[in-house]
Amino acid sequence: MYEENVRLGCTVYKLDRLIFANGERYPVLMGNDGMPHFLATLWVTTKLRSSLSVNTISNRLGALKWFLQWEENKHRDLFSEFQKGKFLSDTDIDNIREHLSHDISHFKGLAKSKKTRDKVIDLFNTPRLISVTPTVGRNNIYNRVTAIASYLDFIARVAVQNCNSTKLLTEINSMNKRILAVRPKGKGKNVLDKLDGKDLPDGLIEEFMAVAQFDHPKNPFKHASTKKRNHLMFLLLKELGIRRGELLSLSIESNFLMLHGPQKFIWVKRHHDDIYDPRKNQPVAKTKERMLRIRDETAALIDDYIINIRAKTPNANKHPYLFVTHRKGKTQGQPISTSTFDSIIVPTMKSVDERFKSIHPHYFRHNWNQWFSEIIDKNNDLSKDPNSNRNFISSSEEAKSRMYQMGHTSESSAKPYVERHIRNKTNKLVLEEQEELQRLIIESQKNRGYE
Repeated sequence: MYEENVRLGCTVYKLDRLIFANGERYPVLMGNDGMPHFLATLWVTTKLRSSLSVNTISNRLGALKWFLQWEENKHRDLFSEFQKGKFLSDTDIDNIREHLSHDISHFKGLAKSKKTRDKVIDLFNTPRLISVTPTVGRNNIYNRVTAIASYLDFIARVAVQNCNSTKLLTEINSMNKRILAVRPKGKGKNVLDKLDGKDLPDGLIEEFMAVAQFDHPKNPFKHASTKKRNHLMFLLLKELGIRRGELLSLSIESNFLMLHGPQKFIWVKRHHDDIYDPRKNQPVAKTKERMLRIRDETAALIDDYIINIRAKTPNANKHPYLFVTHRKGKTQGQPISTSTFDSIIVPTMKSVDERFKSIHPHYFRHNWNQWFSEIIDKNNDLSKDPNSNRNFISSSEEAKSRMYQMGHTSESSAKPYVERHIRNKTNKLVLEEQEELQRLIIESQKNRGYE
């Protein structure tokens, strides 16, 4: 049976983050005795900390925490075994791979919608039910196995570091290769692929935004300050196509925000390890820093929120982050956390209409890209008219503009969005042609007196 906090001996470990005096977020497997897992901490400090982001390290430790459950279940202590020159067999590796493929949330009992699937088999002509444990996708398995291969390779080398044996190092290299070899082959579906299978109905985002308006009668939030803040958050997601982490890390510092004058803009900045950010799980920009133009109306809404709502909220002046908690309590005035946005703000909006349940914050990013593709098409159609004063925008220019707006580091990152738009256009064209053909057939039948 899985326990959310891994128990090793008498110590229970949980994934936590420390905040150092310089603002650095340091992921750690912390024991209930107040001591971090020694080997995991050594691994993070010497191998991961200098090259990986905090979120990536946390994901690696999450995989490790689940792997430690395998050690507990099997009553194994791999570090001690490695010290004795005993390394993993192929059977061990297969068992570990199977364990890492399991859906952890199923064992936590949190995934109510992912109940154990039952399959009917015929044993001696008697139908019986067998339980099948849910598994995660190929990408998750790939990442988990990669993380554990790195960890085991590291602790194995630590275990034999005083032996000075070429044979042992050769065996460690072999073990690492055999672990990596059991990773799934091929690439699983990415986020865009998954969303392609669930295209939103036309106009649903607009309906969602209408309800999010602070004065809409169906707006589910109680207080005017919360209504205005949430509407502004969703508006920026829709108009700028920024990520959720970028939204929650927007700053009111004068260099990062221009709400007056002819060119109004907002800066998407990287605030990694900010000492003024009290959030352990700090929302950060995954993409490049960039200046994004905003509409006059949007700038006015931001200005109103800062002056008339945020400035009057206790403790909000202790940090520069734009969106803060307004509800009275110990977190009042603190920056909105990712968990608050994901588990309270978004679900509350979804509860208004059954159709809203299909809307995820990342949809706004895809929605922006679809809108951008459509205005490029419209511009290029108008450019064919010599009196329109429109210039044709090449695919290369479009890719560069999209790359900047999205904060991508290369034009190839925009390729999935372009392909998605082309696919949608093609599907629409094919459907229109089929409908036109059907119309002609019906007219032909009428003319011949078949109807």
